[in-house]
Amino acid sequence: MNEFQLFFHSGATEAINNIVKGFCFKQMRQKKKFHVIAFSSDHPSSVNQADQVELLGGEFHLLNPMQSGDFDKSKLIEYIQGLDGEVLLNYTHVNSVNGVIWSLEDAADIKTQTGCLIHVDAVQMVGKIEGTYELETSLDYYTFSGHKFGALKGIGFTFVKDVNSSWESILVGGGQQDELRSGTENIHGIYSLKLALEEFKEKFNMELLKSARVDLEDALKKEFPTIELVSQDATRRNLNTLSLIIPKIKTDILITAFDMAKIEISSGSACSSGSIRPSQTLLAMGYSEEQAKSSIRISLPLFMSEGEGIEIFEKIKVILSRFLKS
Repeated sequence: MNEFQLFFHSGATEAINNIVKGFCFKQMRQKKKFHVIAFSSDHPSSVNQADQVELLGGEFHLLNPMQSGDFDKSKLIEYIQGLDGEVLLNYTHVNSVNGVIWSLEDAADIKTQTGCLIHVDAVQMVGKIEGTYELETSLDYYTFSGHKFGALKGIGFTFVKDVNSSWESILVGGGQQDELRSGTENIHGIYSLKLALEEFKEKFNMELLKSARVDLEDALKKEFPTIELVSQDATRRNLNTLSLIIPKIKTDILITAFDMAKIEISSGSACSSGSIRPSQTLLAMGYSEEQAKSSIRISLPLFMSEGEGIEIFEKIKVILSRFLKS
């Protein structure tokens, strides 16, 4: 990793804004045409950049994934090759909603064939895929968020390559962290990253987590055949995420039932009225609004114990039986 510089920040939202706008600033300074590409299944901090990128003189391109959650690499390469100017691609390595993995090898191939800059949203990487510690060094930026693997909230870190030629920080001030991110460092947060990664290295059992997810999916499909497993046809998926569409059941009711059973699930984001908005990721994948509103996401704990997967299934079975077998 000697090719990269490291800086700490408050988390992925800050980092992605810094990377995208820092890229725009650098191209403006060099009087170059520039483009930012994101997928509609990306995190909102990437998807919602259009107005500001265009205000800075660039073009923003929002592409859709396939219904499996994958993307067509050859079409993406062809699309990028057709653009005039510098290109920054936001590349979500592991999707938090559907669990689909976009490989770093594919990202490296895209970079080789197009010459574009690639920011890897690696927030869901640690502990949730095989090869957690393996980064493709030909890529340009990697962003992580600490609370996703047990550190305190409000701390994250980003690896950046070739700072002077491709990017400049939008946060100026006292010049902390080699001017990559001015502002007082969150020392307690940074220390919590160290503790969380040490605990992860000591306790994480990849095979146990993977088998628990697969067994849970198989048991749910057998017990409740009307349930649809999102992205079951994807090329690769992460170790701990199940995204389910449960027909004709309001997810706010399910969330309450799961909460009482002490099982963490999530759905679309809550709006100001208190109702659940459909998952934008599922809409981007081609699901209907009704289907997206009937979706829940179950994230298994990273530190699973023997038999815990069976216990989780039995709890889920009791809850879903009330709604699907009544």
